[in-house]
Amino acid sequence: MKLPAFVFLLFVFGLSHAKYGLHFDDSGNIIKPDHYYLAKGLKDDKDGFKKSALKHFKQSAEFGNQYAMSLIALYHMQDKDYVSALAWFKLLDLDQIPNSDFLSAIMSNLTKISSPEEIKAAKELKAKLKETYGHYPTLLRREAWKKSLKFTGTRIKGYIPPFLTIQLNSGMIVTGHDVRRQVDNFIYEYDFEFSQGDVSLKELEIIESEIKDDSE
Repeated sequence: MKLPAFVFLLFVFGLSHAKYGLHFDDSGNIIKPDHYYLAKGLKDDKDGFKKSALKHFKQSAEFGNQYAMSLIALYHMQDKDYVSALAWFKLLDLDQIPNSDFLSAIMSNLTKISSPEEIKAAKELKAKLKETYGHYPTLLRREAWKKSLKFTGTRIKGYIPPFLTIQLNSGMIVTGHDVRRQVDNFIYEYDFEFSQGDVSLKELEIIESEIKDDSE
C-alpha cells in the first residue's frame, strides 16, 4: 500500500508527545494523523511487524479512528485474548464502518462463547479504554494535535494565521483559510471516512480470513 505523496512543513511541535505534524497530499488536502498512523500500522502488519503495527493502530485510535479500533480487536482475537477483543469491539460505532457485517457477526459469536465472568471483565476493560479512546478523550487528542502546531509568523501554538500561504511540491497553493477549515473539520466534525482511498477494507478482510484459518 502506498501513502499519497506529502510535504512535511517545518513546523515546531509544542507538545512533547506530538510526533506527527501537518502534512498534505498533492491536492492540498491534509493527511489526518489517524490516517497516517493507521497506514503505518497496516504497512507494519503487511511486513510482519505485529508489535509495531499494534502500536500504530492504538495511536490512530487515540484520534477516534474506528478502523484502527476494529483492527486492535481483531489482533486480540488472533492472540485468543477474547476479553480484550470483546472490550475493543464494544468500543466501536459500527455505523461509522462501511461493510461492517462481518464485525457484527464476530462480536455476536464472541459474546455467545464468552462466560458471564469474561463478559463482565470485558465491560470493565471497556470502561477503562473509554478514558483514552472514548468520544471526549479523542476530541481532546485532536485539539491537542492542533495546539502542537506552530506556524511561521506567529508564536502562538495552534494559531493559523489568515495570511498564511503554503506552496506544495505539486505547485498547489494552500491558504491559511484552507488549513483552518480542514483542521477544524477534523477536530470538531470528525467523520470517519477514507475519501482519498488511503486505506481500504482489504486489510480488514485479510485479517478476518486469517482468523477463520486459525480456527479450522
